[in-house]
Amino acid sequence: MPLAPNVGTASWNGRAVSVTARLVPRYAWTSASIDVAIGDRAILKTGGVFKFVGRHAERFESGGGEHEVEVSWGTAALRSFPVKVQIDGVQIIASAVPIDHWWLGLWPLAALAFFFAWQALT
Repeated sequence: MPLAPNVGTASWNGRAVSVTARLVPRYAWTSASIDVAIGDRAILKTGGVFKFVGRHAERFESGGGEHEVEVSWGTAALRSFPVKVQIDGVQIIASAVPIDHWWLGLWPLAALAFFFAWQALT
């Protein structure tokens, strides 16, 4: 997972940790996947669960040992999520992470506006 412009970054054990958020087609583009990577290796992907607030944890191996990464998120604003990332219980990132392609989530509003405009004109 290469670093994109919309990431939160930090360091853990001398390696770059990044968190990204992107809209996914699940639930008609109204859900986001929050992904955590160490270097180029993805260690956690939420997959676009439909929760306004939540947390997700995974186990991964690094440096010969097993570790746990946990991401928690709060209610999204239009263009970002408040996100916290912990590895082995230590907070690594606490940041608002921008959502890639956030404008795709506006289609329900555009559909409603079109519907009401159509009704007003007919």
